[in-house]
Amino acid sequence: MSSRLNEILRERTRPLLMGIVNATGDSFSDAKVATSGTALDRALALLDDGADLLDIGGESTRPGSAVISVEEECRRVVSLVRELRKLRPEVIISVDTRKAEVAKEVLEQGANIINDVSMLRFSPNMADVVAKFKAALVVAHSRGTPQNMKNPEFHDYGDDLVGTVLAELSEAKEKAIQSGIAEENIFVDPDFGFAKNSEQDWELLRRIDELHQLGPVVAGMSRKSFLGNFLEQPDPMQRLGGTIAAALYLATREVEILRVHDVRQVRDALSVWDLLR
Repeated sequence: MSSRLNEILRERTRPLLMGIVNATGDSFSDAKVATSGTALDRALALLDDGADLLDIGGESTRPGSAVISVEEECRRVVSLVRELRKLRPEVIISVDTRKAEVAKEVLEQGANIINDVSMLRFSPNMADVVAKFKAALVVAHSRGTPQNMKNPEFHDYGDDLVGTVLAELSEAKEKAIQSGIAEENIFVDPDFGFAKNSEQDWELLRRIDELHQLGPVVAGMSRKSFLGNFLEQPDPMQRLGGTIAAALYLATREVEILRVHDVRQVRDALSVWDLLR
């Protein structure tokens, strides 16, 4: 399946859309999605809206969120992956998890990608598990944990924010390669909002094309707080306009995958942009 994803990426004329499926119950923008049943409905709806792939999360990583057990996270996501694979056999499924035990369970059920927001720090053997299944990996930049990533010490990137982020992502990518993951199956994500303030998020967004030196890029800016702060819009559900504007900018920077909540609306905007250019 990783080769199929790479083939789709080569043929694309716009960024691929990764639809966000939260089965956490306490996501910063999707708290109403709390059960595997409602999450399955949302996943199918996102595919019908034109999502190119899905990203399923069973543990919230919003600031201040609590760590849940492996058993609870598996309960939320394993059956969801199994049902999706049964109902939509061709769907490309990513699972957002920091836990190698969860990764193993969902990969056994047919997941194709593991999206590790801990940059391989939470589970030392995560890369080994992904390599064993010949799956793809998203290495997402972060510092600290969701419980403490807002601490000021994690926001100190020296004189070159992007250079520091690149160096830390490069180190994690090298660890993944050494574990046996094919380089073409590794994606990088700047992870807006993770141990970064709004000013730093904006700088990363403006300079995101520099991340391409590490490989294909995934960008998850949908409904994020840096958009809300600029727009003076505290309600994440009211940040669609900012999300679309950011998506169009990222398209001009040739970002490969956009991780979004509002698939249909972002897809329509990208389709018009693709036609006009």
